[in-house]
Amino acid sequence: MYLSAAAVSWAIRKLKEGTHPFLGITFLTCKRRRLPVGSKQVVSIDEQNRQHLDEHHRLDSRSEFYFQPFRSTKWWVAKKYHAAGLQAINTQTFATAFLHERGEKYWGFQSDYVGEIARILDESSYTPAPIEAIAIWLGKDDRWHADDSMTSIVQYFLNRYHITERERDLLFSQRDLPKVHIQNLFEEQPPDLRAVAYDFGFPKDLPEETEGTLSGLHLRDIGPAKAFDLEFGERLTLIAGDNGLGKSFLLDVAWWAITGKWVEKAAFPTGSLRAHPSIKFEIRSTTNKLLIGESYFDWASRSWIVRNGRPSVAALCMYVRVDGSFAIFDEARARLQGDNQYSGFFASHEVWDGKPGEIEGLIRDWVSWQLSKDQSLFQMLSRVLESLSPEDLGELKPGEPTRIPGDPRSIPTIQHPYGEVPIVFCSAGVQRILLVAYLAIWSWQEHALAAKQMQEEPCRKMVIVVDELEAHLHPRWQRTMLPALMQVGSLLSETVDVQVIVSTHSPMVLASMESAFMEQSDSLCHLSLEDSEVILEPLEFEKYGDIAAWLTSPVFGLQHARSRDAEKVIERAKAVQMSPEPNVDLIRVVSDDLRQVLGPDDPFWPRWSFFAERFGVHI
Repeated sequence: MYLSAAAVSWAIRKLKEGTHPFLGITFLTCKRRRLPVGSKQVVSIDEQNRQHLDEHHRLDSRSEFYFQPFRSTKWWVAKKYHAAGLQAINTQTFATAFLHERGEKYWGFQSDYVGEIARILDESSYTPAPIEAIAIWLGKDDRWHADDSMTSIVQYFLNRYHITERERDLLFSQRDLPKVHIQNLFEEQPPDLRAVAYDFGFPKDLPEETEGTLSGLHLRDIGPAKAFDLEFGERLTLIAGDNGLGKSFLLDVAWWAITGKWVEKAAFPTGSLRAHPSIKFEIRSTTNKLLIGESYFDWASRSWIVRNGRPSVAALCMYVRVDGSFAIFDEARARLQGDNQYSGFFASHEVWDGKPGEIEGLIRDWVSWQLSKDQSLFQMLSRVLESLSPEDLGELKPGEPTRIPGDPRSIPTIQHPYGEVPIVFCSAGVQRILLVAYLAIWSWQEHALAAKQMQEEPCRKMVIVVDELEAHLHPRWQRTMLPALMQVGSLLSETVDVQVIVSTHSPMVLASMESAFMEQSDSLCHLSLEDSEVILEPLEFEKYGDIAAWLTSPVFGLQHARSRDAEKVIERAKAVQMSPEPNVDLIRVVSDDLRQVLGPDDPFWPRWSFFAERFGVHI
């Protein structure tokens, strides 16, 4: 038996909360070697640490980086970590715990090293190491018996590293392992440790694994259909279809495939317990390598279990939801904060007014950017707003901030043809676009700052997911919104490529891409209901030109681009025309009904007039 991937993942999260790398590496290295107390011996701490890192922290043989589960700003550290970062910690931060002179090869613990280490940890705001978590982490490569328990795993750790009672009391803490992990503590096969690590982050020396494009999604026994197979365009994916057939569901799962995070609630199967729900996704790397991610639903723990590694799209990701909420995922910020659970989910009002500790909000940031000596962010906001502006209102140009009754803040304004309007009084459509523009800029500048703090280059990929792009927008705006959205990346940075995934009910949105749709990089798919079964199928993108032709195309499936009443009467008229012996009275009745639902210039009139007059009925 082996410790399960779920248990190892739990241990990593617990260790990352507050365990110092010294306690998880150097201290254990010294204890395993039985470093003397009160005297010194010849030993190379650096070399011992390197061996420990090779044994327990090299989780991907293709990478020279070590996985770092302890509290720090990084998930992966360079191969010289033992002689660089750890050496400084050993000889500076924890120097008073040792008997050692700089430059010599002799090391030993001072007589009260336990108390000294505990004091340093406390003063540095670190916590004692959770003993169950450290025991699981160090036992993840070992084989265990079926009758082993958490108690025996902890005891093996204590014996292996010669941990004394005083050390256990002052340097380690006892925490109860959640029941869900107790039930899944062991597996028959060794866990895929690389996959576990990749759920938290990727090593920097494997760029081909971390930058790519979501190219495929394959679902079984999950969602409204028994099977979904969706191929994504490298640049653009359009998802159309009736209400209730799964467009939003597909976007939620696509977001999980891209980021590894569910927006709010994980997808939950509603079928039989005998079903085998699974999610498989494909990422096309920048080197054209196809990376596969697979996950299955475990009914016992009610959770999705990732198998065979988890590739990801190393991109700045933004999800615009139809209910007005937004999700942001930035892997760089997640790694900087040392929080693999990081996910920027914001309700609409939080984007407007801020969320303490996460975002200042559009109103405060807009005014701050506008009044700042450095106008770069405000100029970027102006460019993005200009790009996303509608035809009818003209350019969305920022005006001067103003005060409104009952609000102590300065409120940004938009210049409309009829005057400056505080943004809180703008239409729903304008407000949605303002939020999209602001979040795109805010998330990019936060990403760039995080990358700078980690001494990395900003990412070159941005993914924008939008549910019902046309929501609140006038048809004129619907004709321009998607092409403009696809240009946002270039307005943020010249090096950013954008993948856009959009669901829509609007023929205007599809018509807007007739001159820009690219078969080699874009895709269109359609959801329909056939014999009580939801079908997802790819469609060739046709240029229908006229909006009415789009409505009657396979994408929207209307019989007529008219009202529902007009459609019914026309279909009845067609049935009369097809009758072998048309009834004259019925022709008169249908003619009267047509007058009620059709305009005088409707193109159906010539056809019907010619038919009716043959039977003496004059229109």
